Amino acid sequence: MKAGSSVIDLSYNIEPSWSPSQFNSFPVPVGYAPTVDLGEKGMLFLTFDHAARTPAQQLERNKQVFCLFDDLGCLPFAAYRKSGGGIEFKQKKAALDELLRQSGPRDVPFIALTQLIRFVDENGEHKYLTLPPDNLARGFGEGVELKRVILELTTDPVTPRPDSWPNWLKEKGQMSATLKGYGND
Repeated sequence: MKAGSSVIDLSYNIEPSWSPSQFNSFPVPVGYAPTVDLGEKGMLFLTFDHAARTPAQQLERNKQVFCLFDDLGCLPFAAYRKSGGGIEFKQKKAALDELLRQSGPRDVPFIALTQLIRFVDENGEHKYLTLPPDNLARGFGEGVELKRVILELTTDPVTPRPDSWPNWLKEKGQMSATLKGYGND
């Protein structure tokens, strides 16, 4: 059994409907992608990117959580089983106010997760595999499965970059917004 824990800061930029940037209200992460180190099998990353979903999976996600933010911004709403508000400024503000009144750890439905990846080294080139939460064995081998993802709102400080990340990934310029939130070195 392996586990990983990470604290990120997610800022929701909500603009009134009269603002020209009202539709650019995707949350901005600060921190590093939550990582589970599976030893010799590699590392699993919960990225800051949207997950690829089939039309059926998109319908299922929308049934489980109503949220107009991106996948990362919707994770807390999915975990606490709250609506992500609506299109209007007042609806989004009310949804965030309600979310911030929540406490305690909650399971995140797999259908609401952001993209899960594993890096592989092919002929000296670092590539990544996108993995479905219900089939990690596809990228890690038999016996590897995701049991649960827990989210909890906290005021704890942002977790620094994991020491276990390989040096090539730590190097400046190698890490994209997929794994690193804004405001990190």
